[in-house]
Amino acid sequence: MDGLPDRETEQLKDYLEFLTWKAKEKKSSSEQIGKNLTAQRIIKAMEKPPYVTSEDIESLLQVIKEAKQPTQFESPFEPDGQED
Repeated sequence: MDGLPDRETEQLKDYLEFLTWKAKEKKSSSEQIGKNLTAQRIIKAMEKPPYVTSEDIESLLQVIKEAKQPTQFESPFEPDGQED
């Protein structure tokens, strides 16, 4: 959630809490057991600090840099050898 501004993070959290509440409202508590776990897990994950270290980030960026492939663009509209 580092990429989102605090305001948007709070809005997302509020919306997920609303969805959890709405799902509970529609079903009885006996039916709710084991339901809507995804939204509940997302809310819990948002409350935890990130566990990514700066070394992890640098390592990921290095792998991305090493894996980049050169891009070649050959236009199908301009035949080879044609002069302007």
